[in-house]
Amino acid sequence: MRFVYPLLAMGAMLMTGFMAVAQNPDSAKISTLLQHAKEHAAQANLNAERIESFTRSSMSWQSHAAQLNIMKENINELGKDIGELTAARDEGSPWQQEAIDDINPLLRSMADHMSAMMKHLADNQNRVHMPAYKDYAKANFEFSQKLLAMIDDYVGYAEAKSKAEALEQKLLLPQGATPGEE
Repeated sequence: MRFVYPLLAMGAMLMTGFMAVAQNPDSAKISTLLQHAKEHAAQANLNAERIESFTRSSMSWQSHAAQLNIMKENINELGKDIGELTAARDEGSPWQQEAIDDINPLLRSMADHMSAMMKHLADNQNRVHMPAYKDYAKANFEFSQKLLAMIDDYVGYAEAKSKAEALEQKLLLPQGATPGEE
């Protein structure tokens, strides 16, 4: 029985080594697409903030509708980015695949909410200052903030990881080792 545990541990280490070899490296294409998605998410966030601020002003329903249309275009562009990311998913490293998997449902929820908000405005043009519309605008802004933060975190991770790998190469450290480790 005491020989079983060392064999299991050795088997686990071998499997981990094989799995690490089988993993894809970071995809430059996916990193670039994440950067594009971040830019479109930032534009959508800015528009969502404007729409939300309109609820505290005397802007007409037409102004709201125009800003919603601009945001819809931002979300459509973001959807194209995510579509390209999804198509390239299998090329990515595990963290990139996770990023794509995490971003997709949040974008879908945001797009669904945006559609509901536009329908609500179309059905209630003279009620842009009522609590229901204000709640839509606030939730829309919160969705856009969460999506931007999520994409920004993944882009930041990619940049930090790239810098760390460049430093490893510069210091000629074995991959995964830390200074002081022998």
